[in-house]
Amino acid sequence: MEKQEWQGYVQKVASCDYPIPLNLINDYDDWKCRSNVGRMLMILKDIEGAMAVLATVKDVQPDMEDAPEFGLSEAEHKVLCLRDIAEIIWRLTGTGDAPIIYLNEAYRLCREYKKVFRSADRGAIWARRLELQRSCGAEDAALSEARAMLEAEKAVEGVNPYRFHALKFIAESMAEQGDYAKAALLLADAYKSFPMNDAAQKALAEAEAAADAKERYAMYHHCTTIQYQPWEKDNVPTLEDVRRLQERNFARREAAKAAGEEPDEKGGSFQSLIK
Repeated sequence: MEKQEWQGYVQKVASCDYPIPLNLINDYDDWKCRSNVGRMLMILKDIEGAMAVLATVKDVQPDMEDAPEFGLSEAEHKVLCLRDIAEIIWRLTGTGDAPIIYLNEAYRLCREYKKVFRSADRGAIWARRLELQRSCGAEDAALSEARAMLEAEKAVEGVNPYRFHALKFIAESMAEQGDYAKAALLLADAYKSFPMNDAAQKALAEAEAAADAKERYAMYHHCTTIQYQPWEKDNVPTLEDVRRLQERNFARREAAKAAGEEPDEKGGSFQSLIK
């Protein structure tokens, strides 16, 4: 990519309504910066620009041992890039074969990476493949995959994004057939695998109380659009984390001043605490 083209994309991302700090997007030689720029261009609906940037990282092999204290790991960066590339191809072509190839690779990385993801929903990455299959007329095959996932995950107790999304997918198919009562039951079951908090419990209780099956399903399904809690533990910085990061940055600045150097804040800003 030409330097002028890259800097144009960086400027667009740095000056949007939700700007990303320059130290997280400016370095073309750091593929994670290209990941940040490409994915933000996708959010800004610059599809051509997003594809141009994300295409530069599609063959990058992430370090599967990378597990930063703050921010996204290389594995999660790659998963999110593959997800967005799949979405771009789907929007441009309307065919599922090529997008599913990228989603398959993203799903493989989700399974292989055993450490914390900060923002990626591993179950949603897997389920997007099923949604594309359904859109391409292969719903029966997608439903078979969903049921196979339930069987494979049946021994896993507690929070489980794969079980949640498998049940959600099957419930949506039941609702399309008009069986709202069964669809609502499936979503209620799905929430046994969801990270709950008080707000989620309140919303689910209200859904369960709805007398009409169609309304009950709609209320349950609305809950699936809200991420009440992070899927994975330990992926939200605590106040103690922020304090330690501030102390670390202060020590780094003081050391740089003592050495007569400019402090390097890359990877040490508060923005690195968020996705």
